[in-house]
Amino acid sequence: MDLYHIELIDRDYNSEILNILRSAPINTDNLTISFDRQPDFFMLPQIKYHPWYYYGFFRLEELKGFFGIGFHNAMVNGSCETVFHARDFYVSHDARGKGFAFKVAEKFYTETSSQPGIGYAIILAGNRPSLHYIGYTNPAFPHIPYTQIINQLDVRNIILIWPVRNSPDYFIRKADLQDIPEIVSLLNIEHKERLFGNHYDETTFQNYLCKRPGLTISNYYLAFDRKGKLCGVCAAWDCSAFKQTRVYRYGKQFASAKAIYKSLSLFFHITPLPKPGESFKDFIIIDYAVRNRDPGIMNALLRYIYNEFRKNGFQIMVWGSSSDDALLKASESFFYKRVISNIVLFSSDPALSVSGSIQKNLPYIDLSCL
Repeated sequence: MDLYHIELIDRDYNSEILNILRSAPINTDNLTISFDRQPDFFMLPQIKYHPWYYYGFFRLEELKGFFGIGFHNAMVNGSCETVFHARDFYVSHDARGKGFAFKVAEKFYTETSSQPGIGYAIILAGNRPSLHYIGYTNPAFPHIPYTQIINQLDVRNIILIWPVRNSPDYFIRKADLQDIPEIVSLLNIEHKERLFGNHYDETTFQNYLCKRPGLTISNYYLAFDRKGKLCGVCAAWDCSAFKQTRVYRYGKQFASAKAIYKSLSLFFHITPLPKPGESFKDFIIIDYAVRNRDPGIMNALLRYIYNEFRKNGFQIMVWGSSSDDALLKASESFFYKRVISNIVLFSSDPALSVSGSIQKNLPYIDLSCL
């Protein structure tokens, strides 16, 4: 008898899922961290996707792993379509090598997916076990999707230490409800040609705000040029209500950086680094768009937000895009640490994997819901 089986799971397994998540931290020479999802693991998929499914990998009746699929609307070849995001693949150490990835792909495509379509996944660079599956086929599992790496996600973790000078070239202020039409217009210009970009209108934008805890119109910042014309927008969102970057260990190689940060925190009156078991106080830059994709405008927005959140005790500002995005130059004046991941395209239709069938321009990844 096969001891392992796969079943759909829901919030009844919240505690077991969080325990598995904590048991599989990311280890580097510098840090041991985990991307925690307390108190409710399922709050994130509920915010982003409709519908969403999670599969549990059981040994008899004990949960040993899980994997999620979430559907959302996004731009593909200039049109708004439903795509899926494959995410949250975790398996306990003692249950690895049992074929969960193959079996769950079969279950998804035969029981849950109602259309072929395309999807994507984000895999941390250097994650060899997961990268092993890219481009892999197996005749015993005909429903394994076609996969290919199409780009990389370059995330800049900007450290909020010393104050920075605000740009003299742009006036920055918080948005209000009357600004929504112009915000929507700017965002649609940015996203319409981006693979997996968002599509906005005034009604869906307001619904979007209502669904996201802690995100209101006052979290949006607007940039105006010297003629008073709106030329940029982005939002700054504290996502700690449903996800946290928790540190468990500072490695020996991090000791010098930790000492420098401690001395700077005393001098600049900033929040000290979290103790082991605590989480970083961070926030994420989302919904950004600037006129003519000008890094100077984006830099002005980032500078203003940096200073605002630094005064409120935050430690890290998270922002990123695909690695070929020239807009990333906007972060070059800050002190930051990079995290590089692979953007993987999924398709159940081999025709969609043919070169040129999908415009892969500047794939957009929503960092707040990774």
